[in-house]
Amino acid sequence: MKTGTEKKVENSWAFRGRVIWLFTKYQLLSKGLLALVIYPLYSLAIDTFLGLSGRTGISSGDYLSFLLSFQGLGFLLATLVLMVVLIGLDINTFILTSALIKEGKIEMTARHMLWLGLTSLKSLFSPAGLLLMVYVSLIFPILGLGVTIGPMRQFQIPNFITSVIYANPLYLSLYAGVLLVLTYLSYRFLFTFHYVLVEGQGIRQALTSSLALTKKQGRALIKRLIGIFVKNGLLYFVPLFIALIALLVFVLVSQAEHTNQSRLYLLFILLAVLEIVSFLTFLFPPMIIYRVTDAFYDYEEAEGRTPTVTLSTKASQWRADSLPSIRLRTKFLVTSLLLLILAGNFGLSYLLVQDFDTVFRANSEIELVAHRGGGDLGAENTIAGILAAAEEGVAWSEIDIQRTKDGHYVLNHDGDFQRVAGDSRSSSEMTLAEIKELQVADAFDSSRPAQPIPTIEEVIEASKGKIGLFMELKGKTADKQMVDDMVAMVKAYGVEKEVALLSLDYSLITYIEETYPEMVSGYLYYFSIGQTGDFQGDYLIMEEAEASYEKVSDLKAQGKKVIVWTVNTEESIQRFVNSEVDGIITDYVLDVKAGIKARDERTDFEVIVDAVLGE
Repeated sequence: MKTGTEKKVENSWAFRGRVIWLFTKYQLLSKGLLALVIYPLYSLAIDTFLGLSGRTGISSGDYLSFLLSFQGLGFLLATLVLMVVLIGLDINTFILTSALIKEGKIEMTARHMLWLGLTSLKSLFSPAGLLLMVYVSLIFPILGLGVTIGPMRQFQIPNFITSVIYANPLYLSLYAGVLLVLTYLSYRFLFTFHYVLVEGQGIRQALTSSLALTKKQGRALIKRLIGIFVKNGLLYFVPLFIALIALLVFVLVSQAEHTNQSRLYLLFILLAVLEIVSFLTFLFPPMIIYRVTDAFYDYEEAEGRTPTVTLSTKASQWRADSLPSIRLRTKFLVTSLLLLILAGNFGLSYLLVQDFDTVFRANSEIELVAHRGGGDLGAENTIAGILAAAEEGVAWSEIDIQRTKDGHYVLNHDGDFQRVAGDSRSSSEMTLAEIKELQVADAFDSSRPAQPIPTIEEVIEASKGKIGLFMELKGKTADKQMVDDMVAMVKAYGVEKEVALLSLDYSLITYIEETYPEMVSGYLYYFSIGQTGDFQGDYLIMEEAEASYEKVSDLKAQGKKVIVWTVNTEESIQRFVNSEVDGIITDYVLDVKAGIKARDERTDFEVIVDAVLGE
């Protein structure tokens, strides 16, 4: 047990400042290593394995054959190695450093912390340990906590799937149940890494020990965890709140006219706010782990055990006589760093405002694409919806095409007609005559009358000259025959310039490009790895989670046309109307139109905020 003097030292501002500075230095070193060495090496490995398979990239439409190949095995192993290294750099290092601090050994270098985390990985190299690390890598994105481990950054449930889950009470209940189970398991196994890293237990024994400790502490632990998150949340976000208040005061008292001086001050303040947010985000994970480790030591000591880091370490005890020099050196470094950052902010702000309109108001032209016919303007995949979208000046209508039992083509999105028309049969199980007896209810407005299911011929005739068609070749009947039939039909009606053929199946896109290069094609996908600029298709149509700023910018730089789907939430609309995308697929046509109009009418303040604090 610690003496009163030791506890007083731990609660001193000097000690706390030392802890924060220690984690700050380590984060700068480790993240710099990731950016400059580890991630480039990982990218090189992935490009090598893709190249050996004759590819430059894979995506949701063609990944399976690659993963089942020898090269795919190499890709999976490289990703596993990266996840292991990242856990060593982050979780292991944070726990071991926190444990050493708890033991009073606060004198250590960032390089030593890095080495300590990496060498600790040997304790996790077992089948059970690897499974544990994979679980840790996946749990945060699955729970939607916004925290990810390296290559799992893209591992999340796509919004087009979650929208279906949220709309169905049964799916939502099951999903909530899964999340609750995962949250409960994460809580019960909270101290597993502590037992492995600090006390040297095996994985199975550590799991058992964590279960026993969390069971015994029960309510006290939950109360303490809530306190940790609330206390640290307040500690880290109060400065952010103060910075935002300062920004608001500036906006209220600044000049109303659009001058470079007011723009300069505004941009300078916003960059400072962004840096505060980044720093707090940077520091939050290690400080949370530090507090959890503190709880682990307290509970172990309450059980009559004294945890001690068994790994070889160069960390030494806090030396009171070194405090004055530490304070002086720290003050000098922190002051120098802050002055350098402020000077850089001012210089960057000055350069950016010299050509303000070109930098901040160069808005791209965005084409609207009504999802499933007319979005919320009419019943899905019906002529009424398509024509309603045309009347609103929408550039394209995205429709879903399936083949009937007797070889005709009709519009339908799902694998059957149960949701839209109350019939559990699929299009391939029904004749056109049977399908024509069905009526599609308007899910957006029940007061509007139900509509018949149209054939593709009826859709082309109704839309010709009014609105373009993004024809998605859908479901089990989407094959090369469907491509051939659609191309023949489009040419027969003379609407080649008004139609684009879309598919989630990359093999169909390559077939279109190779067999009918004169036709416009669009590849739909929701994740990708490698060089996406080499994907075939006149349009690359990404699910919104895939459409990061970096990927969109990279594709645009390579001359690709980029469409994003399905943009339905207020947050997504705000994000993508201010992006570089060429088109937006949405169910809420009027909302996106309003978003584009609002984008073009923004004040300087709104423009700069969107540019600095946006994605």
